[in-house]
Amino acid sequence: MCLSMHQPWASLLIKGVKRHEGRSWYSNHRGRLWIAAAAKKPTKDEIFAIEEQHKLHWQATDGLQAMPELPKEYPAGCLLGCVQVKEVLSQEEYSVKYPGGESGGAYVFVCEDPHELKVLFPVKGRHKIWKIEPKTHLNAKRGLQM
Repeated sequence: MCLSMHQPWASLLIKGVKRHEGRSWYSNHRGRLWIAAAAKKPTKDEIFAIEEQHKLHWQATDGLQAMPELPKEYPAGCLLGCVQVKEVLSQEEYSVKYPGGESGGAYVFVCEDPHELKVLFPVKGRHKIWKIEPKTHLNAKRGLQM
């Protein structure tokens, strides 16, 4: 199963800089979730602003732990890697469990264990969570083992 996200958030999630993803809808999905970058490329100003926001958030909440390295590139229209969805919380539950959390969506996907693909596969994203083509999925799984 796969989730399409806009850049730079997609790459920040795959790098482990971003760990929570807000959505307006709930999902029962738990476990591996592939992340695809949407086709729209971000501007340098958008990238800078979002990176700075995440740096500040990291310092405020995880100051003792080193922040993962920021992405060097923000590719679009491709499969980037995967994360493990640990839980999906309502904003009320999220605010209690993660005070000062990074996400403001109605529902928040709490993600961990990000894995970045070394070879990116072109994909056409879809709305909500969707199924990857079997051949792309097989190649992506092989790419995790490289």
